[in-house]
Amino acid sequence: MRLPAHPRLFALTFALTFAWSADAGAVRPFVTDDARIIDRGQLETENWLEFTRGHGRWHRSFNVMGGVSFNEWAEIIVGGGVAFDGRRDIGLINPVIQPKFLLLRAEDDGVPGISLATGVTLPVGLGPVYDRVTGWYVIAPFTSRLFDDWLLVHVNLGVRGAVYEDRSTSLDPYWGVGFDLGVATQETRIVAEAYAGDPLEPLGPRIAGQGGFRWLPTDYVNLDLTFGGQPALDEAGRRTGRPEIWGQLGVRLLFDLFTRDGRPGDPMGARGLFRRRKYKGS
Repeated sequence: MRLPAHPRLFALTFALTFAWSADAGAVRPFVTDDARIIDRGQLETENWLEFTRGHGRWHRSFNVMGGVSFNEWAEIIVGGGVAFDGRRDIGLINPVIQPKFLLLRAEDDGVPGISLATGVTLPVGLGPVYDRVTGWYVIAPFTSRLFDDWLLVHVNLGVRGAVYEDRSTSLDPYWGVGFDLGVATQETRIVAEAYAGDPLEPLGPRIAGQGGFRWLPTDYVNLDLTFGGQPALDEAGRRTGRPEIWGQLGVRLLFDLFTRDGRPGDPMGARGLFRRRKYKGS
């Protein structure tokens, strides 16, 4: 999926600029993060359309995240979203900035990969989807590649917190567990996860889960269809006794924009800060 110079520049400008006005890791809308990062010189965009029912009405949102990597162990991701409720009112979701650092790359049927993701959600937004706080999180994702990549298991451990307008703070432990299983072919997969609330939703509930399907037509395109739920909260952050449910359609696109010598990037991502062995193609 190589692009000529001018389209490549346009793709980079569009993805990074729109991400600021428009919710990383495992491919969004999957929340539990994958330990790997994109290869050096690549650009990725993760885009998903979401339909949510909560508090007795439906609303829909469109979300975009864009990430770039310029070395073998770090990437930077920015993103956010815009939402429309049943009355056609517009809301802007808190934008996020997330640096991510790959320490060890996962080996096939070997030692798990380990990375560190830190992020902040900014107090900028509009409407009921906007949380009037500055959120932050520090998460260590672990990924195991099993049975020649027929099964991927992701475990996330960390903390997430919030700084409120009155300068008070909150701090909660964070965890997430997810799997990605090939069915019939490695390109057609089932995904499922449970997690301690979305780190990009600082005032959200402390438990959520979702599952669905993933299709990988190429190394440069991922398509996700997921369905999930979590407890609905009132304006004071208390559970209402009703669930909030959603369905999401996600698309991940990968571009070899700045890869060395114009070579395709490694589909398994960057090699990491600490390397156990010499990887093929290095």
